[in-house]
Amino acid sequence: MAILLPITVFLYGLSAVLLWRQLRRSTVSTWLTVAAPLLAIASHAGLLWQYLNYDDFDHLNITTSLSTVSLFLSLLAFVRARHVGGLLLTPIIYVFAAVSVILMVISPANWGAQLAESQGLVVHIVLSLIAYAVLMLATLYAIQLLYLNYLLKHHRSHLVINYLPPLMTVERYFFRLLSTGTLLLFVSILSGFIFLDDMFAQGQAHKTILSLVAFSMYVVVLFLHAVKHSRGKALVITSVVASTLLSLAYFGSRFVKDILLSV
Repeated sequence: MAILLPITVFLYGLSAVLLWRQLRRSTVSTWLTVAAPLLAIASHAGLLWQYLNYDDFDHLNITTSLSTVSLFLSLLAFVRARHVGGLLLTPIIYVFAAVSVILMVISPANWGAQLAESQGLVVHIVLSLIAYAVLMLATLYAIQLLYLNYLLKHHRSHLVINYLPPLMTVERYFFRLLSTGTLLLFVSILSGFIFLDDMFAQGQAHKTILSLVAFSMYVVVLFLHAVKHSRGKALVITSVVASTLLSLAYFGSRFVKDILLSV
């Protein structure tokens, strides 16, 4: 880990700088803008594996969860970065990923909740983290949509033309990601009811309730868009609120248990 950590952080930092310069100057991507994030993601995956393997995959804490989410986010953002409508906030994702691996490495491997020897629980956790990553990427597209709308409303469309993707393209990707993430969230919640003894047990109820509320809000947004053909600021803001509730469900109690109560 002592070798992979500086390599991962350097590659993520380099990827963020290169991509931001490309966005600002509207230049064509080079082999380095592709190789740097790809190597960073591979190094990140290796670092995460080493960290979890050090404790025989026996503990899960807030830093490993954040690092896993940032890995999925980086991979999804990398796939989309070379397309029209690629995420403007991808450099921020890379910086977040770099910070997450630093926090992970400096935290003890045996810190956090102990995982039961249950394959079903592992399936539930993996599905939950993947669903969260996809929905967070959709949320970043939602923020980009709000920014584009702001620029157009204030007659700054020349900024959009210079280096931002078309509004309709961003909106299409947003609803596509939201649909995929909501489906994954449904599967992850369903797996929890199947594999866990009691989803409404003490210490678990607030996660389940907040996740169900967030899921319901996502479904409403998708229903209004698909059936009622609604669109606009209200749906975007609703999805952001739902993502905030989901973040509280996933990381709120973990922050209290792993950090506040352990001090």
